[in-house]
Parts: sequence; structure tokens; C-alpha cells
Amino acid sequence: MVAAGGFRRRRGSVAPWRGGLVAVATAFAVSACGGDEVAGSAAAGTAGPSGSASPAGETGLWPEDFVLTEGPATAGYTGAPEEPSGDGENGEGGENAAAESVLGADLAECLGMSNDDLEIEPEASAVGLTFTGADGFSMIDSSADILTEKQVVRDREMLANPRTPKCLEEAFAGLPDEPAEDDDVTTISFEAFPPPGSAAAYYRMTIRGSDPEDTFVGDMLFFIEGRVEVTTSYVTLEAEHEPERLQQIADQISDKLRNQKPRSIAGRPTEAGPVVRALAPLAS
Repeated sequence: MVAAGGFRRRRGSVAPWRGGLVAVATAFAVSACGGDEVAGSAAAGTAGPSGSASPAGETGLWPEDFVLTEGPATAGYTGAPEEPSGDGENGEGGENAAAESVLGADLAECLGMSNDDLEIEPEASAVGLTFTGADGFSMIDSSADILTEKQVVRDREMLANPRTPKCLEEAFAGLPDEPAEDDDVTTISFEAFPPPGSAAAYYRMTIRGSDPEDTFVGDMLFFIEGRVEVTTSYVTLEAEHEPERLQQIADQISDKLRNQKPRSIAGRPTEAGPVVRALAPLAS
């Protein structure tokens, strides 16, 4: 299904559930190839949000306030905006979107849900910077959504469902295989662990190749506080994984979610785009 040896670091869409777990997992597995470098250099506030804007005169929460920013969790990593994805039916973007759609439908069926339930759009979304390690492969990224009440209920139920890891494995097993390099055999597994901090769920996706050195782990944390949902992922070679870094990620996001501060939503985008102030914590 995937070629061991690296993954193209690309986020999917950031619609709450489909763009959280399913898109992150799709980016790990379906877009596997020799590791691309993250383009661009770290620069704070150089890119603004995209998408249609919210009307003036209302207050609410901005998703960009809750994505991961520089701190202990990203020490030794360099942050940069996500790379633009390819478009078109046969491009990288189209390829990932198609796989994501199939995975979402299979996951919904396995969990006894309607696929339409996964298509509900959030009020607003943001994608954080991609933080890349010195090895050019290890990666930490995040996204945040302002949900509707219906989405909050749906996502909490799905995250708490003990069948979710197994359903994810079955969904990936149902994807058509792609030619593997050097006849390599790849297996994908999911496990649920007790979540750190205030995270609602912690899933680990493990991708194993024939060579034991080609074992990668993707730790995904999901947070829901009020109507804010944050998804983070930490991807690395299994041998290079740092458990304490996951706790640091959870600590930063948990602190941000405890300090939700509504403000004017004039100009707030409804679609995800590179965040402003992504390299520095919000001023208190």
C-alpha cells in the first residue's frame, strides 16, 4: 500500500473529523514516498487566513488561537507554513482527497454511522505550521476547528468508541494496494492509549515495512473543549520517538483550551489557511 522509507508531509482538509483523524492518517499512509523537505523558512505573521470571512459585529473564537506554536514541544524543530497541495484528479491533492473520501465512508460504515454525518462543515478552521526535525523527516503539526454543537457530540462519540482503531485498520486494509519498492510489504496498525493532559483521545498509527528500521509512528492527539477541537500529530521513526515531547504538545494545547478568549470575528475565515502569529504564543 505504501512505500517504506519516508512520507510526504501533507495535511488533508481540516473539516473536523474527516479532516482530523482520517486526513492525518491518509497523509501518513497514502502519500508515502521518499521524504520531501518542508519548503519555506520560519516566519511569523507573513501569511493571512483564507476563505470567506465572518461578518462584523459578532464575537467568538478564532481557531488560529489554538494551534501549536513554538515552545518546549517544538524545541529543535523548525516551523514553516504547509506546502500547497497538488490539484486535479491525478494530482497529489486529488489522490489524497479520493483516498480520504473512501476511508471516511468505510469508517462511517464500520461504526454504524451515516457518511453524511462526516460531511458537516465547522464554523471556522485553521492549520498550524509544520514543525520539522533536523533529520528532515520527523514532523509535528496541528489544526483547529470551531465546531457546531452537533459536531461536538458526534466527535466525542467517535473518539470514545472502542471500535474506532479497529475500524481504521479495516478501512486502510480496504484501500487498493500500490506498487511497493523492492517488493516491500507494509502493514498499518492503530492503537488507542490513555490520552495525556486534557486530550479527549490518543491514537497511534504504526506503519511497518519489511526492514525493521522502516517502522514509523504517528501519534495523534484529539482535544475538544467547549466547541473547539484541536488535532495534533507527531510523526517520527519509531527508534527516534520521544515520549516526553507528546506530553509537551498536550500541555501547550491544554493550556490554550483552558484560556479561551472570545473576540471580534470580523474577517474570521471559514476555511483553513496558514495562521497568523503561528510562531509565537498569544499575548496574555
